[in-house]
Amino acid sequence: MIPSDMHDMQVDKETILNILYQSDVRLTPQALIREIKSRVLVTSSAAKKIVRQLIDEQELSYHYLYGSTYVEKSFLKPVRITRHFVLTPPGFDTQSTPTDIDITIEPGISFGAGQHPTTQLCLAAIEFCFFEQQLIHLKPGLVGADIGTGSGVLAMAMCLSGLAACNAYEIDPVSINEAKKNIALNHLTKQINVVEDTMKECNSQVSIICANLRFPTLKTLSDMIWDSLTDHGIAILSGVREWETQALIACYSAKGFELAWQKHDKQWSGFVWIKKR
Repeated sequence: MIPSDMHDMQVDKETILNILYQSDVRLTPQALIREIKSRVLVTSSAAKKIVRQLIDEQELSYHYLYGSTYVEKSFLKPVRITRHFVLTPPGFDTQSTPTDIDITIEPGISFGAGQHPTTQLCLAAIEFCFFEQQLIHLKPGLVGADIGTGSGVLAMAMCLSGLAACNAYEIDPVSINEAKKNIALNHLTKQINVVEDTMKECNSQVSIICANLRFPTLKTLSDMIWDSLTDHGIAILSGVREWETQALIACYSAKGFELAWQKHDKQWSGFVWIKKR
């Protein structure tokens, strides 16, 4: 509970956090304060104190992007993304349950570290494939691919879920460096190969492909993804706006993919496709 200065009223922390988490747009500190005032009916002073306390408790943090400051979920302490996946900064002693999969991520990475809805959708899709529906039948030598790996979090999630190996493709030099550091922190260097290139067709040798990319790129890559997957292989896709969903479904359905899972988060969409003959 968070104290306010309005008649000693107690404000539920989850209510405040959900104002931010459920917003379809990034909120500046001023915008969040206005939303708290409006929805919780507290004074400006109380709303400011609430935000300041959540920052101090590392529930929230300030992020600087494109010349503006925003308030976002803090990744300076362990954050649970799904029932299994927990993202943790280096140096934390986690109090994991037996089913938790802890992924260590260096703080300060803005793309692919878990903050963005598309990354969280991909992690939810990986959980669906490996644990909820067990679409991936784990066996020795099972190989996957992560196209546009960013921080490496999705490649690591797949390997920690049971993949024997994963090729993580990336062309951005900064992301390549960050991915390699994170992979080393998680002791996955022998399992994950960071490829400094785009993915090329690999003749049906990959059992699962994860691609967190924008719709035009996913459309362009659809033939390559189909040809690279084994029969009944899995394609996890995200980076698609809700209004692009039907176009992506039409594209991948026409290739012969079967839609197994779909979810939306803050106007973004994620998908699990199965390659069917």
